[in-house]
Amino acid sequence: MRCWISIFFAIFTTFSFAEDKTTLYDFRYWSAPDHTRIVIDKEEDTLFNIKSFDDYVVISFDDAEVLSETFSNIFFRDGRIQKVRIKRDKETIKLIVHINNKFTTKHFTLKPNAKYKFHRLVVDIVDLELKSTTKITKPIAVKPDKNQKIILVDAGHGGEDSGAIGKNKSKEKDVNLAIAKKLVSIINKNKDLKAVLTRSGDYYVPLTKRITIAQKERATMFISIHADAVESSVAKGASVYTLSEKGNKSKLAKQLESSQNVVDQFGGVESVIDSDQFLKNILTDFSRKDRDMQSFKLANEIINQLEKIGPIHKKVPQKANFVVLKSPSIPSVLVETAFISNPTQEKRLTNRKQQTKIAQSIYQGILKYYSNL
Repeated sequence: MRCWISIFFAIFTTFSFAEDKTTLYDFRYWSAPDHTRIVIDKEEDTLFNIKSFDDYVVISFDDAEVLSETFSNIFFRDGRIQKVRIKRDKETIKLIVHINNKFTTKHFTLKPNAKYKFHRLVVDIVDLELKSTTKITKPIAVKPDKNQKIILVDAGHGGEDSGAIGKNKSKEKDVNLAIAKKLVSIINKNKDLKAVLTRSGDYYVPLTKRITIAQKERATMFISIHADAVESSVAKGASVYTLSEKGNKSKLAKQLESSQNVVDQFGGVESVIDSDQFLKNILTDFSRKDRDMQSFKLANEIINQLEKIGPIHKKVPQKANFVVLKSPSIPSVLVETAFISNPTQEKRLTNRKQQTKIAQSIYQGILKYYSNL
């Protein structure tokens, strides 16, 4: 313990009295099933270098200093990262990240925005799939139930992307995940249905990857869970959105599109579906129209059920150009469960019993939709 304090004092003293140094403001880590994300708040012109070795990564910063109040945030471990060390090599600060498994890295930088006032360096430590050298035995065939319907439940935001923040500092990403987990749990009690989450913890999943997950799981329905937020603290009620490739003229829909579709904000630069003709190449006019019609019917059934437990902001399904709703050929809706910007509704959204009621209502809407097919 005495040794650690001495090391900290030596490093911090060097940082504190350095002149003309670039500042590393803070350090955050996000653990996902296939990668760990490292986010470092820095100045715009900070010079950095990233080198990977067999079992560790070195992230170097030239002429840098670390703040005393965030120094302890450097140190982290999870199932992937064994430990993180800090070392000064002449004028360079090095973060040495020791990794347990075979890995690769990718990195990118992000500019300040409404939620983060500093420039950010994002480094992803990504698992490599190990090639098995052992003899592979023939797996036991599990006959899939052709009648089972697979529902992809998407918890909006996550990780570095907190989503909206309530008046009492509740984070939308946490509310979304809590409701999504409850919805999945309820759905999976029905043997005719199977629900799968796009994320099961506090990490960010790129928007187009959420669609890819739906395709991989052969989902027959996509439901994205969110919470509304506006400047006014009195707006209240739930809304359900379906896809409009042309977007929506309403002020709220445009605001929501802007906040939900920031595809390069937290996940690196993604391929936006509209720009690469992905949607048009896959969907025929007929299947697109059928998807839109079925999405509207599903949205309407969910609204009818949500109306039984609380206020409704829009009594008919709304349309907006949300990237996550572009799952080919399957009904897809985005549920704004309530306004987290309203303190009363924020309290409701963070209450476990109320979260269960919301999840149960969405589930009943799903059942009503399927019963009418």
